[in-house]
Amino acid sequence: MIKIGIPQGDINGVGYELILRALENPEILDMCTPVIYGSPKVATYHRKNINSQTSFVVRNTPQELEDGCVNMINCFGETDLKIEIGQPTEDAGKAALIALGKSIEDIANNNIDALVTAPLNNNTIKNNERIFPGQPQFVEQKIGNGQKALAMMVYENLRIAFVTVNNALNQVPTHITKELLAEKLETLAKTLKRDFNINNPRIAVLAINPNYGNDGIVYKEEEELLIPTIKEEFEKGVPCFGPYAADRIFGTSEYKKFDAILAMYYDQGAAPFRSITYNDGVLYTAGLPVVLAAPINGTDYELAGKDMADESSMRHAIYTVIDVVRNRRRYDESYAHPLKRQYYEKRDDSDKLKLDQPTEEDNA
Repeated sequence: MIKIGIPQGDINGVGYELILRALENPEILDMCTPVIYGSPKVATYHRKNINSQTSFVVRNTPQELEDGCVNMINCFGETDLKIEIGQPTEDAGKAALIALGKSIEDIANNNIDALVTAPLNNNTIKNNERIFPGQPQFVEQKIGNGQKALAMMVYENLRIAFVTVNNALNQVPTHITKELLAEKLETLAKTLKRDFNINNPRIAVLAINPNYGNDGIVYKEEEELLIPTIKEEFEKGVPCFGPYAADRIFGTSEYKKFDAILAMYYDQGAAPFRSITYNDGVLYTAGLPVVLAAPINGTDYELAGKDMADESSMRHAIYTVIDVVRNRRRYDESYAHPLKRQYYEKRDDSDKLKLDQPTEEDNA
């Protein structure tokens, strides 16, 4: 059974409400074994507060995990955590980081198979006096093994990836380079094949500037950066096309012809995604050796404790990582022992059958 680690996030936000409500569906236990990383006392408080029917069994080590129930790894022993519903506090930030760190440790040791992180507040976390980079970046730093995270939003057949996420808009054109764009395209292509089981994916690349291509409008960034890079990557076997004006591809439903969209900056892809999917979408982190997803909800302090948070995205995040774990296993098994390439070579009067190791092109 696939084991899904769920670190608690901010105890003063809606994290536990999302977790407990999402796990009320008994069908989830037929597909995976949920493992909450947090405080049993805090979880019990939130459970009573929203009258949730989700029960859990407290475990002290991952070796005690059992299928068929919701497991809770106690990350705090007998320590009492102070709950201040709806308030961002440093204590809540510390607790969120401890739970996240324990879940990362367990997935690194193969005790669990995937992570679905509950929302936390980056500003309440002091990580060695540095600004907390966000959960995907933190996971990348800890166990990325040099691989780079690719931020995505996913819902059914709509998949939007981002070249930049946290850059100010005036920094986007200078931050995007041929090397960065090529890296994101190659990671996205591999993700579509390995994580989403799409054999021949099609990727649409959005233009940086508005109205690109309309009435012959051209810009330097597209002509000198995007178009040459797209052409080079296509010739290398990455099925990418564009650039396309964002308003046209979403406004005319052209996006449905592609398996993924690569947006240049966050709002360019996030705004249409949220308008199309509302609260059902999932934040998926591609490119890492571990499977990682999160609900699209924030800490939503204004909703905390009121049983008003929509848990749909948390439930879809769990379903998403289950599918990805299964797809990765099938993909890796399929290419674990590829056949050697065979060809004839004639150098004299006799034909000799030669065997060679397969290349990446052969595997593709």
